[in-house]
Amino acid sequence: MKTDKLFTTTTLLLLTFSSAHAEAMKCGAGKCGDGMKTGVSKTAAALQKSHSTDGYNIEITSEKPLITGNNTLKITISKDGKPVDAKVKVKFFMPEMPGMPYMESKAKGKTTNGTYNAPINFSMGGTWQYQLKFKTTDDTVHKVRGSVNL
Repeated sequence: MKTDKLFTTTTLLLLTFSSAHAEAMKCGAGKCGDGMKTGVSKTAAALQKSHSTDGYNIEITSEKPLITGNNTLKITISKDGKPVDAKVKVKFFMPEMPGMPYMESKAKGKTTNGTYNAPINFSMGGTWQYQLKFKTTDDTVHKVRGSVNL
């Protein structure tokens, strides 16, 4: 008798948990439960990073909050308040960790009206480090580093 009650109670608890868990994981018609959501929370802000090196001011921004997947970064480089013509490369990477390989996404900045656009793909959430290099017309390479959290 006790075994039947215990079995019934355990079964009911498991069914209740499974139903709640299935609802949280349910994804379809463009709507995902909390367990399946990727990308950005409603409170996340667009990227805005500022750096200075060798008298240059570097701004790295995004129009939208960064998400897992494809993103477009906008990079502006100026010196004394004037846009700088340069060759721009950016690399985002996540170091190797136990059970996870090294990951990276690289891009060359393509200029549009003094702003360099760089497509970056973040393969997963977490802390991504970046290294931005730019080569000015005097053939000097300048570098800045930082990190972003998804």
